[in-house]
Amino acid sequence: MLYVVRDAEGKISEMHPTPVGETSEALPADNPEVLQFIHERWRQNELSQLDRDFVRVIEDTIELLIAKGVILFTDLPPKVQEKFLMRKEVRQRTAFGSNLGRDDDIIRL
Repeated sequence: MLYVVRDAEGKISEMHPTPVGETSEALPADNPEVLQFIHERWRQNELSQLDRDFVRVIEDTIELLIAKGVILFTDLPPKVQEKFLMRKEVRQRTAFGSNLGRDDDIIRL
């Protein structure tokens, strides 16, 4: 059984493996509403991932155009420059942080 919470329109808005509060309703996993909710969430997650991937493609394209001298960084609007630099900085920090603690980074004596 899955426990669902419904919104004001009666549509499932949350789903949990255990009861949550007094508003939870138990439904079997093969219930059409449950399956529809899961499908919609999966689609939303899939679209979000595609959007993140596409943003990265655009960033890489901008970097390539700048590196080839097709455009100058300063040709970009100031807000775009700011967002571009912020994303680049966060990506670098994340990449650096994700490498910490790997076995091949440990110095053994």
